[in-house]
Amino acid sequence: MATVKDIAKLAGVSTATVSRALANPEKVTDSTKKKVENAATQLSYAPNAIARSLRTQESKTVVVILPDIGNHFFTDIIKGIEAVAHNKGYKVLIGDADYSVSRVNKYLELVYSKQADGVLSLTADIPIAQIIDDEGKAKFPLVMACEHFKDLAIPSVHIDNEYSAINVIESLIQMGHFKIACITGQSDNPISRSRLVGVKTCMEKWYLEQPDAYVEEGDYSLLSGFEAAEKLLSLADRPTAIFCFNDEMAIGVIKRATQMGIKIPQELSIVGFDNIPFSEYCSPQLTTVHQPRQLIGESAMKLLLSILSGKKPNPEITLPAQLILRETTMPPPIEKRLKIDI
Repeated sequence: MATVKDIAKLAGVSTATVSRALANPEKVTDSTKKKVENAATQLSYAPNAIARSLRTQESKTVVVILPDIGNHFFTDIIKGIEAVAHNKGYKVLIGDADYSVSRVNKYLELVYSKQADGVLSLTADIPIAQIIDDEGKAKFPLVMACEHFKDLAIPSVHIDNEYSAINVIESLIQMGHFKIACITGQSDNPISRSRLVGVKTCMEKWYLEQPDAYVEEGDYSLLSGFEAAEKLLSLADRPTAIFCFNDEMAIGVIKRATQMGIKIPQELSIVGFDNIPFSEYCSPQLTTVHQPRQLIGESAMKLLLSILSGKKPNPEITLPAQLILRETTMPPPIEKRLKIDI
């Protein structure tokens, strides 16, 4: 397999010049760029990608950064991204940030070195100060999918998380629940904050209070849902309903509640968020909020492609979400039911 050193020898230039020509072709002369291109082609050093990169300064590659590659929620989003990218001749690189800004920075280096043309970020753990200009815009082609910064001009595709949370709480209240607990995501996460605002807004609308002890912070994992359930269900005045900010945490709650001998939904209603496949096949089937995950991926990739083509697309796309009622929710026991005239 040919190396940069082989290309340098054939082109009659240094290895540093070859690296510069491949990563930053605008920093070398046209004659040098041509020499490197010809040498790379002769040596079959990824001839198509290299030649195209040297001619157009495009890699035809995008980077998709995930907060947690183990979270099943992202699978269909990636499918949507891949479908559009493949159709348009783009390759997709997947990066697992593991909730680390330093790891995100390593993936962003692919854009800075022109090994990738743009970024689709499914994580809010990005170095805002480094990548945003004075107008609040990204310094390179960047689209946020699912995550959304209201105060920044970063193009995004997402659902209305606040409104979706309001729908969940409204549904539980109309069933008669008023002791409603929440298991949130990380407190610094924009999605988690938006959903919690929705919860508080709806509770206030019905003149209901939510004790501080009824709000537990999770990290969207099964284990965090399990552990949060232990705390909530051990309270002297335990909740009759728990709204989890994703399905995995809700499934963790089902597991712990079942171990504690608490009947679902007769004694405890549980609502998740995302409608991942497991939500329909766990027992009992989980009431949840459906997100159009594949459509989110498709729309985000199309938005990025529009930016790469020099267009000025709609900077924010809000897609519909839907509350799906299944087996984990019902009115609480009559003695614990909210007396309201709906």
